Amino acid sequence: MSKTLRRFLIPLLVAGLASVFAGAFLPAQAATGTYLRLAHLSPDTPDVDVTVTNFARPDWSVKLNGVGYGDISGYQRIEPGTYTVAMRAAGADPKSAPVISATLDATDGRAYTVAGLGKFTSLSLSVLDDDITLPPAGKARMRVVNGAPKAGELDIDRAGVPVIEKAAFGKATAYSLVDAGASVLQVLPKGAPATDLPVTLDPGGVYTVLVLEKNGGLTAEVKADAKGAEVVPAGGVETGGGSTSRVMVLTLGLIAVAGAAGALFVTVLRRRKA
Repeated sequence: MSKTLRRFLIPLLVAGLASVFAGAFLPAQAATGTYLRLAHLSPDTPDVDVTVTNFARPDWSVKLNGVGYGDISGYQRIEPGTYTVAMRAAGADPKSAPVISATLDATDGRAYTVAGLGKFTSLSLSVLDDDITLPPAGKARMRVVNGAPKAGELDIDRAGVPVIEKAAFGKATAYSLVDAGASVLQVLPKGAPATDLPVTLDPGGVYTVLVLEKNGGLTAEVKADAKGAEVVPAGGVETGGGSTSRVMVLTLGLIAVAGAAGALFVTVLRRRKA
């Protein structure tokens, strides 16, 4: 390769690769889109397959297989619109009638959790509004989703001060504002011993406390809904052509760089022959 050709090609390749890799590892985007996650919180319901379809685009769908009790997905960014979320027994024919389904009217700037809640005989697929707006300075926002029938209505105290009261089984409470920082939450069920839950709530964070029933006892865990009004999608941005993965972005970027380098190579050769 001539010095002239190297002088043109090397900077082009370096700049192109730098831009591609920068795009492939972008930081989490602020929650200006629409976000969806799925949860199975019904203790006596077997594993399920969950399918999300778009009314406006029946050829587009997302499917999660073998979702079990206590599972909650990360957020996936979707386009605003109307969606159907359907649950079927794990391994069932995707064309068979769902065990239960729900309709989601998703709007821009909002986040949702669609959760199977309650016992199997009265199973409901609930659309929960996740309040990802930024809490006031020094505060966090927290709610409870009670998926433990033995707990009955439960309360949550923090340093002896009630934070959330009467969280009913199969329901999600409203969010409460709490002071940010490290502390211990005390989950106080009516039908079981108290459970201590050490937590660190970041300023500007939004959290869901999941109360579950496993191995004959209660467990509690904290899930971050948002931090600083920002969520981290589980997948790529859902666009008119379907989800775009970072691998695809990287591949297309490399093709573009290679194409540009090839075009320059041909141009230089032609000039040398002229």
